Amino acid sequence: MHSATAPAATVQLAAVASIAIQPLLTRPTRSGRLLGVSDHAAWIGIDDEVAVVSDREAVRLPNAVELDLDRIGRWANRDDAVSVGDGIIRVGQLSAVVRRWFDPRPALGQCATSYLGTNLEEMRGMTPSLIDAGLHDALARRDVEAIIDGCFRLLGSGEGLTPEGDDLVAGALASHLLLGRATGRDVSYMDQLVQPLGDLARTRTTSFSGALLRHALHGRVATPFADVLRSLTGRGELLTAVQRLLGVGHSSGPALAAGILTGGGAITLENAP
Repeated sequence: MHSATAPAATVQLAAVASIAIQPLLTRPTRSGRLLGVSDHAAWIGIDDEVAVVSDREAVRLPNAVELDLDRIGRWANRDDAVSVGDGIIRVGQLSAVVRRWFDPRPALGQCATSYLGTNLEEMRGMTPSLIDAGLHDALARRDVEAIIDGCFRLLGSGEGLTPEGDDLVAGALASHLLLGRATGRDVSYMDQLVQPLGDLARTRTTSFSGALLRHALHGRVATPFADVLRSLTGRGELLTAVQRLLGVGHSSGPALAAGILTGGGAITLENAP
């Protein structure tokens, strides 16, 4: 008599997810693919979107699905089957059921441009400088073609899931948008960047990094990044926030910080609109 081996029991856990990927998570269930696994996160690809299933030790990303779990890497393997939809992400025998949502766009109060400039100068003394391919000046002029050209030259430069050039671009664009609004600048012109840079991100870099860039274009950022922006506008201790951001990843934190100086600094220039 032949007896089949019983499948392993599914572990089902409540999750907190970003509203940025709510449409992806709530539509009917479909198959996905596992892009990568680390000790504290698993990257899930569905078409050209990416969701990050992460544990309590991971940095909260703008496309995160968070579990109250240690070492998610012990639960996910590269050959695991993946499905996403109806409020659930399944990776192998692990099911993340979304119970709550968070907004990855930081709420910044109003801030005087001069005050922002002073804080950016303080931050500059703590942050490594990187070549920005003319992005700072292009943002200050609100020159859409020059911004796209600078991003083209930077995207994909560097190693890893999020190359250094990508992080600088994402940091510059998100900070320019969010700090521009906080200081009362008209940054509506950035709507013209969403489609061309979104398309560029699909061909110039990794799918994961491209997804983060598309979120950045809408002001959706990781928590350490948001904390720096809050501190720059007077709602937190700047030194602590910058040090925390600089410690993110191998090169991501310093590049994101350099991006804040690029995009935020363009807001404070006297000839900025």
